[in-house]
Formats: sequence, C-alpha cells, structure tokens
Amino acid sequence: MKKHSTHNDFSQLRNEMNERLTEIEKKVNQNIASLSHNDIGIIDIVQKLSRELLELETTASTYLLNRMLSKYTKCSTELSLAIHKLSRKRQEALIVIEADDPVAPFINRGIPINAVITSQLLESIFQPDSLLQEGAVLIQSDLIVSASNTLPLTEQIFWDRAADIRELSAIGLSEKCDALIILITNGGTTYFSLEGNLFPFSAS
Repeated sequence: MKKHSTHNDFSQLRNEMNERLTEIEKKVNQNIASLSHNDIGIIDIVQKLSRELLELETTASTYLLNRMLSKYTKCSTELSLAIHKLSRKRQEALIVIEADDPVAPFINRGIPINAVITSQLLESIFQPDSLLQEGAVLIQSDLIVSASNTLPLTEQIFWDRAADIRELSAIGLSEKCDALIILITNGGTTYFSLEGNLFPFSAS
C-alpha cells in the first residue's frame, strides 16, 4: 500500500494558495487602475475580494483541521464522517476534543456516554429531538466521554454580528485550554475553534 504523504499535501496546498493569491493580486491591481475618483464601485470590489480571501482561509483551515484530527484521535475518519453528515443535514452540533490540557476544570459535566466514537452515535446525539443535543459532546482520545456538557462563554464582543450560544461556548473553552472544538451551525456552516479564534472549514 502506498503511504500517504502529508508533505505532498502541504506542497499542494501551498501551490494552490500561491496561485490564488497571485490571481487576487492581479485583480487588485486591475481594479485599482480602473477606479475613478470617488468611484462607488470600490465597495463592490472590496466585497468580492473579501469573499475570495474567505474562500482561501477556508481552504487553509480545512487542511489544518484534517491534520489535527488525526493527531487528536485514531477515530478521525468516523469523526470527519459525522461532521460531514451533520453539516449536510444542518443539525447543530458542538464537539470538544480534549488535547493535553484537562477540560474537566472548565466545563459542567453532562450525561456520561463512555462509548467508542462512531458517526452513527454522534448523529443520534445531535438529533433535534434528542435529550442529549443541548450542549457539547466531550471526546477523549477514541471515546465519547459525555454529552450535554456546558462550556464557559467567551467575554469577547462581536460588533459585526450577533453570536449564538454555541459560538460563544466554542470560543470560550478554547481561550482556557488547548482542546479542539468543532462547531456546526443550523445553516450547515462548519467552524473549529482554537486559542480563542473561530475558523471556517469545509465539511464536504
């Protein structure tokens, strides 16, 4: 069996990012050259560039997340499958994957599960009619330890939008420990949180 090379993955990502950044640079230069004084078109240009940069951020974040999942748990394939399915069904979910720092001091423990990670189990936990779907699932190594855990909320203020309770919880816990927190919104958008930041990624 051919061994998968993470170095090749990174080289591919680096080449893709370099190509897309070069394209964005060309567009910036072309748009600047075509602008006239007080041209209101500059707003449209900035919005388009922002969307392209967000897509680039998502590409990089997806690569990083896939690298990290395999380090956090041996059940990364099952976890990735669950994230994909939950996102596709637009089921809200909050998943905490413990790393080196113990999570217990920062959360209110929920309902014990103590079962091996499977996509089917995670999907059932986050079913809208499930009694366990409120709060976060806690994963340690290859086990789903508990569900319905309550996480600390961040005190960050988001001036540009209203953040929901799951976002505040994901960021809040990541400010206190090195856990990897996965967030899926009711619109199917996926994020992971580390060190007090929220990063979009693709679950497709």
